[in-house]
Amino acid sequence: MRQNSTAFAVLALLLGMSASAQNIPDAGALMRQTEQNIRQTQAQLAAQKRASLPPEAVLTEATVVTVERFKFNGNRRLSTEQLQAAVTTFANRPLNPHDLKHLTDAVSQEYRKTGWVVQTYIPRQNLDGPELVLQVIESIPPNKP
Repeated sequence: MRQNSTAFAVLALLLGMSASAQNIPDAGALMRQTEQNIRQTQAQLAAQKRASLPPEAVLTEATVVTVERFKFNGNRRLSTEQLQAAVTTFANRPLNPHDLKHLTDAVSQEYRKTGWVVQTYIPRQNLDGPELVLQVIESIPPNKP
């Protein structure tokens, strides 16, 4: 009788362990859940960061600016000196909205040369001064094979 009760206790213990083992998530499920949580957090932070950026300047066809120098906000991956070299041809000459678009494209192209994708725009500001501020929004580089 004692042998039967021991066997029954072992059997009950094994059945209980297998039932509780089914409630433990596997490593793959935990990894997927963690990655999803990280992506959601990053998306929320990126949205908050974008919301805190200054609004874009409203340019009309009549807009013409002449600036001596450029100031860059948001550039961390490339130095101000690297970006200044990319836009020197735009200094000390009249710039219309078409030229200003080429100016922001020149900054973005400088980043593309190093494998980074950015957005560059001219934020609202006084366009009568000697300095023009350019806003750079850096992002994650594309995956390289």
